[in-house]
Amino acid sequence: MHMYAKLIRESRVSFHNLAEVHNQLSEDLSFRRILRLAESVPGTALYMMHVSAGTGVDAIAEARAKGLVVYGETLHQYLIYSAEDYQRPNGQIYHTYPSLKSEEDQKKLWHGTVNDVIHCVATDELCCSLKDKLLGDRIDNTTGGNSGVEPRLGVMYTEMVTRRGYSLPRYVDLVSTNAAKIMGLYPRKGAIAVGSDADIVVLDPTRRGKVRAADLHETDYTPWEGHDIFAWPVVTILRGKVMVENGQYLARSSDGSYLKRRISSEILNGAPL
Repeated sequence: MHMYAKLIRESRVSFHNLAEVHNQLSEDLSFRRILRLAESVPGTALYMMHVSAGTGVDAIAEARAKGLVVYGETLHQYLIYSAEDYQRPNGQIYHTYPSLKSEEDQKKLWHGTVNDVIHCVATDELCCSLKDKLLGDRIDNTTGGNSGVEPRLGVMYTEMVTRRGYSLPRYVDLVSTNAAKIMGLYPRKGAIAVGSDADIVVLDPTRRGKVRAADLHETDYTPWEGHDIFAWPVVTILRGKVMVENGQYLARSSDGSYLKRRISSEILNGAPL
C-alpha cells in the first residue's frame, strides 16, 4: 500500500510500473514475517504460494536450512515472463499478482526448481476476455490472472525438458506429483499406480508448433500466444473417462467431485518429496 501511494503521488500510475508495487522488498518482508512467526509455533508447516522474486527464494532456502518445514510454489508466468514484458504492446496480458519481476529473479526461481526450494510449478485460474483484461491501464485497476491451466503442461515441458534438460521424472514431480503429496492427495492423485485414480494426461512429444488461443477452450487470448511447444496434451483422462481428446472438450460440469484430503505426517514433518 505504501508503494501504491508513493507512485500515485509521483504520477507514475501506468500499469508499466506494476513491478514497483509488488516488488522484491515486499516479498522479502512478507515471507520473512510469516517464516519468523512459524519458527515460534512448533509443528507449523508452510506452503509459500506464487513465489515471484529471488528474495522469496532466498527466504525459503534459509528457512529450510534451519529445519523449518516450508515448501515453495511458483507459476510458469514468473518463470517465462518478466517486468520487461509490461512494456510490450498490450503488456497487461502478462500480468498476474504478485507482479512480474526481473530476469535475475527468474534465474533464482529456475535455480530453486533444482535445489529443493521450489517444489511446484502450479497456477490458480482466473480467466477473462481480452477486452476485460485490457480495460485496466493503471497500477490500481489492472486485472490479474490468466488462462494458465490449459497451456501449463505443454509450455513447461518445452521449457524444462526440451530447453533445460530436466528429466521426465523431475518434470512430472514439479507439475503434478509434488503438489499431490503436499496437498494430501497422494497417491490417489499424482501417480499412475494400482489403486490410484486413473487421471492421466498423454503428451505427444512429436507435436511441434506454437501456442494459439484458437486451440484453447477458456477465453479469446493467451499470454503464451506464439510460445514454442515441443509436446502437447492430446488426451486428458479423469478417473478413467476421457475429458479432452485431440482438442475436443468432452467434459461436463458433473464430472468433478469434492475430494476430502488429509495431509500426511511425513509432509508436515518435512520428509523429502
